[in-house]
Amino acid sequence: MSLEVGYTVYDSDKAERSPTNDHASLSEKGRTARLLGLFFTKRNSLISFVLVPSLFAAIYYFLIASGQYISETRMVVRTIGVSERFDASEQREGRSIIGGDSLTQDSYIVANYLESPQIVRKLEAEIGLRGFFSKDGIDPLSRLPSDSPFEDLHRYWMRHVDTYVDGPSGIIIFTVRAFSPEDSVTISKAALAAADEMIDKISEKAKQDLVVRVEQGVMTSLEEYRKTLDELREYQNKTGILDPISSAKMTNAVISKLTEEKLSLTVNLKALEAAEADKTARGRQLRRSIQALEDQIRLRQNSLAGRSTADETQLSSSLTEFSRLETRRIVAQALYEAAVRNLDTAKSAALKRTTFMSIFSDSHVPEKPEYPARVSEWIILTAGLFTLWMTATLVWMSIEDHRV
Repeated sequence: MSLEVGYTVYDSDKAERSPTNDHASLSEKGRTARLLGLFFTKRNSLISFVLVPSLFAAIYYFLIASGQYISETRMVVRTIGVSERFDASEQREGRSIIGGDSLTQDSYIVANYLESPQIVRKLEAEIGLRGFFSKDGIDPLSRLPSDSPFEDLHRYWMRHVDTYVDGPSGIIIFTVRAFSPEDSVTISKAALAAADEMIDKISEKAKQDLVVRVEQGVMTSLEEYRKTLDELREYQNKTGILDPISSAKMTNAVISKLTEEKLSLTVNLKALEAAEADKTARGRQLRRSIQALEDQIRLRQNSLAGRSTADETQLSSSLTEFSRLETRRIVAQALYEAAVRNLDTAKSAALKRTTFMSIFSDSHVPEKPEYPARVSEWIILTAGLFTLWMTATLVWMSIEDHRV
């Protein structure tokens, strides 16, 4: 007879997989599913995801949201006194009916400046732009925090202004949104005054640049003209000939005169030879005179032809160099005179030219707020929430049908 004592060994894996634990886990999941099923019914989900947000939106739009007033200004950038000679590079889109040029490019410059960080800095320094958008009476969702950085102020400005440029006419439409009628007009007038000042600076700089460029051309042509004069004067001092052409004409005249005298003496000599008196003192004198005249004629002819080796200055060789230097001098002088005329014309055009903004529809104090569009925005938001709820409900019902 034997006595055996057995101990039950606890197996944790089996315990975890026991029917009791599985049943408890399924019960817990079932309770959670039932709770979620009770809460997320069609009715409850419609109230939670559509009606409640729509109610809060209605409270905000109709009771809390601050009205925003719009001030609109229409203007055009015009340039008068434009010279075709100096502004041929500018692309003109059309002529104004009162004589000036409507430059669309300038209109786009103004429109870009009205949305730039530079005008935000200028308005902040001049009128305290941040204070107009951070007043206590503005609703919290629309109000700009008073301690916001400059980048946030610029982004806020971009959301509350709008500029549109009509390409064919160059007309600029500038609108400002603010939270009171007077503020919208004040901001609009300050922004347009800053833009007009910017246009004046660009116009003045353009006129100064025009005159400076032409003056630089005058100085360059003057230096070139002086250089050609110095080269010509240096060559004249070196050769001792002021004008080879005049010298050549004078030499030809001398040769003609000597030839004429030689012919006269030759005739006299021939007369003596005919009388057989050429052996006399008179005949010998005529021969010596004729020989001297021939030597002088030959010397001057060699000087003109450049074959003389005894004469240091030869007109034929100096004539080519002198012609080159004289041609350069004439061209440089013509260019300098043309540059001086252009300078006078440029100064006259700069004095006459003016670029400015012409406002033909000024901003006025609005009588009612344009933003927010309370009814339409609330309806759009409610319709969007309802559409999303319907879509989610249909998707969930489709999933539930596939589970069965």
